[in-house]
Amino acid sequence: MKKAINEVKSEVKAKLLFWHNIKSRKLKVALVLLFISLVALKIFTTVLTFDWLMSLFN
Repeated sequence: MKKAINEVKSEVKAKLLFWHNIKSRKLKVALVLLFISLVALKIFTTVLTFDWLMSLFN
């Protein structure tokens, strides 16, 4: 368990280092928008499916 936590911590540190090394503000905005759109797509596909909408009207 401790090994897994250390792996996660090192991965997070690597991602933060990557983020801080990006100099382009446009690229940072694009990455943030991409992340938000992926989260929104995941929410849309898991919650707002056709079956779920049909169950609202039944």
